[in-house]
Amino acid sequence: MAFQQQTTVDFVTAKNASATQQQLLAVHNGRGFCEQANVAILETYLAEQVKNSTVDIDASLALLKLYQVYPATVNAENVAKVLVKGIMSLPSTFFTGASTMVPESIREDANVTAVLHTGFLLQSCLFEDFWKEDVTFAEKVPGFLQSVRAYILTAISRSHSVISTDVFKAKLNVSDKEVADIVAAEKWTVAGSLIQINPNEDNQMQAKKVQENIEFEDVLKVIHTLSR
Repeated sequence: MAFQQQTTVDFVTAKNASATQQQLLAVHNGRGFCEQANVAILETYLAEQVKNSTVDIDASLALLKLYQVYPATVNAENVAKVLVKGIMSLPSTFFTGASTMVPESIREDANVTAVLHTGFLLQSCLFEDFWKEDVTFAEKVPGFLQSVRAYILTAISRSHSVISTDVFKAKLNVSDKEVADIVAAEKWTVAGSLIQINPNEDNQMQAKKVQENIEFEDVLKVIHTLSR
């Protein structure tokens, strides 16, 4: 892989679980995450995910849910971090789900607004527009740009069999040297100003064979109608 992505984890099934994951598992197996006291545990776990370049989708969504249930506990910075983790998980639906759970009280927060906007740009494949945005907050989350470029690269490989080097550079916001490194890592080839992307099930035009089964009785009905 040309770009490293965060690792998806699950505190319920994690091997060599951290102390925080063990604490969450105890809560999960007990009364669940319905109590306000669990906000602090989930916030600690979010910080752990940011530090370790991991993402636990269910735990992150549980934190957003508790913020909705207990509005006084809402932390805009943590909500923005969850959204950043959602962007880093694209094309997973995590970001979409998280974006619908942002409390109304912080939807105008500068970081939350910025992350939501950039996430929607990426989902819409407006990659060049994304690179024009200020992603200073998101860049504080380790691995953010690596994950974004991994997502863009996947989108390109699924939608193109051939792409102009200049267009490729613009979509990924990379240098000529980085283009060469990506092509080598993906084992693609370059022909002049074009990058040849290896065939896959998504980037090849395939004729669809349509077969309709028509009963003989139906044919007779049509003939009978036309012969009137």
